[in-house]
Amino acid sequence: MLSAILSSLGGAFIDHFLGTALKAFEAYNNKQISMEELRTRLMTSLVDAAKAVEVSHSETLAKTYASFMGAVQQSTLMQLVWACVTLSQLSVLLWAQVGIPFFVMLMRQTIPGWQYPSSGATVEWAYLLLAGCVGMGSVVLRNGPGAGNLTDRLKALTK
Repeated sequence: MLSAILSSLGGAFIDHFLGTALKAFEAYNNKQISMEELRTRLMTSLVDAAKAVEVSHSETLAKTYASFMGAVQQSTLMQLVWACVTLSQLSVLLWAQVGIPFFVMLMRQTIPGWQYPSSGATVEWAYLLLAGCVGMGSVVLRNGPGAGNLTDRLKALTK
């Protein structure tokens, strides 16, 4: 499924880019434009294609999240799971921000040099899960494989 999504987004990008790029190369071969104009047109085509993919991706994420929220509204089980996840992640964040500092303060007074082991990425996951539960689904979805801005990444590659 993921490969189908990636190939469809890649296909859309390639189709959009190639259509404009081929016209620019033809104009360059026919001596209608200079090398600088060709570069400008290719860069513009690249950015426009990336923008089209980003818009499509954004619309798809919005539709997916709206569909999921519709299912949650109709299913008591999903509402229960939703509430459990929200409350558990709130408790994780409360522990990480209030409980751990208090516990560390008490332990350091008792045992000099004592160190609390790192929680790792637990707090980051708690923030993402909580964001998903309170309605920022597209933010959560964009922090996975689709993270970042495609246009900015392409511009960085072409410099």
